[in-house]
Amino acid sequence: MSTKSAPVWLAWLPVVTTLFLIAGFLLKTGGKINELADHERRLTALENRRDTDADKLDKINERTARIEAKLEVLVPSSGQTRTGQP
Repeated sequence: MSTKSAPVWLAWLPVVTTLFLIAGFLLKTGGKINELADHERRLTALENRRDTDADKLDKINERTARIEAKLEVLVPSSGQTRTGQP
């Protein structure tokens, strides 16, 4: 009777499995690094946009204040009555 020995590939199974695990880990880590870089880029863009939006809002507030001042001169407030008007 002859005894069968284990296949040759079975001896390499732990090595191959370890290589696949390392490759998977590296791919997953690389994806997370790219995702982090993308989030950082998007946050920077949002911060820049916030600054420009704040400048625009300041300009709008200034214009609104000027318009309100002109309207107050042209139209008296409701507590005052206009003379010469029926």
